[in-house]
Amino acid sequence: MSKSNKFKQLSGNLLLGLGGAIFALIVGEIALRIMGIAYPSFYQADPHRGHALIPGISGWWKHEGKGWISVNKDGLRDKAYSKQKPENTLRIAVIGDSFAEAIQVNAEDTFWSLMETKLPQCQRFQNKNIEVINFGVGDYGTAQEYMTLKHHASKYSPDLVVLAVFTGNDIINNSKTLSPDDRFSPFLIKKEGKYVMDLSFKETETYQWRNSFTRKAIFSTINNSRILQLLNETRVAIKKRRQLLGTQTETENKDVLQYLDFNPELYKNSDTNWQEAWNITEELIKLIQQETQSINSDLLVVTLSNPAQVYPDAAYREQYFKQAEVKDPLYPEQRITNLGQQQGFKVLNLAPLFQSHADKNQVFLHGFDNTIMGSGHWNESGHQLAGEMISKKICTKPD
Repeated sequence: MSKSNKFKQLSGNLLLGLGGAIFALIVGEIALRIMGIAYPSFYQADPHRGHALIPGISGWWKHEGKGWISVNKDGLRDKAYSKQKPENTLRIAVIGDSFAEAIQVNAEDTFWSLMETKLPQCQRFQNKNIEVINFGVGDYGTAQEYMTLKHHASKYSPDLVVLAVFTGNDIINNSKTLSPDDRFSPFLIKKEGKYVMDLSFKETETYQWRNSFTRKAIFSTINNSRILQLLNETRVAIKKRRQLLGTQTETENKDVLQYLDFNPELYKNSDTNWQEAWNITEELIKLIQQETQSINSDLLVVTLSNPAQVYPDAAYREQYFKQAEVKDPLYPEQRITNLGQQQGFKVLNLAPLFQSHADKNQVFLHGFDNTIMGSGHWNESGHQLAGEMISKKICTKPD
């Protein structure tokens, strides 16, 4: 066979192989779409908050729990709502971090979805339509929640703003000193004796990369290809599996409460950096109160439960807090309650209510089968209890 014929045969085989590979990819892509398998990236850069959910994105979250995530056209993990409030409607805006975003469970199992179902049953709101709109986004601190209210939630004319405060990391997230160096978000800082909003995160390399055309193009390509999403999800799952196996091996010989995101300084407030972080947090909540007043809305601050506070074993908890030299496990709740009394806004502390429920029923309110039970975010039971407790608080007529 001549060199020319060999080259033609080789070229033909390569083209045939390439065509087969392309055909297989097309068939695979179609099959994944038919089966509804999708693992997109849910977040994009945002000039006010550092990051936000991508409008219109949808897919599964399985890294902790399991939830189908669907983001509406306005970038909210919720169904669609008009910005114009309908007549005879009580509209509630929920702002918070990953506990409000709640990608660990399906939307119908979240506390804000359950609130929308339960509140119409209240005698106080008979004959009224109820809308509970979720503005929660993962990894938000109170500064980002303030910016969410100011630039987004306020446009929906809410009658009530529910601020979900997760003290487990919000206090850290609000401090530029305590936060990781690569955290890109707005911070409230003290300058010349006054608190001002610092938006210098937009000048960081991290933010500029995430906001760059190249990065957007890469993630757009992944988000539009189910095969690339599956490959990326497989990579993440293998990495997570290795980490989980290592953690499970360690917990066989150690106290499980060591893995409940516990930071003793949150409850002691003896460190100067933590004292300033708490002061900043209080100032941010005051700003949120001022913003709610400016749009003729009421404010309800709900402090969520930290995993160590509601682990369903009272003796275990007591021993654990004692070892950490924590005198008051409910110090964060009391501090925000005091702020509410000083400023005149309502506060609901879920931790003591959750703790009582967990002890009585011996149930985990945090954690999932694919993580460590008792740790991390609320599971379906936690969301159900939160939905009931918050609805009950709102149903109660004001004093």
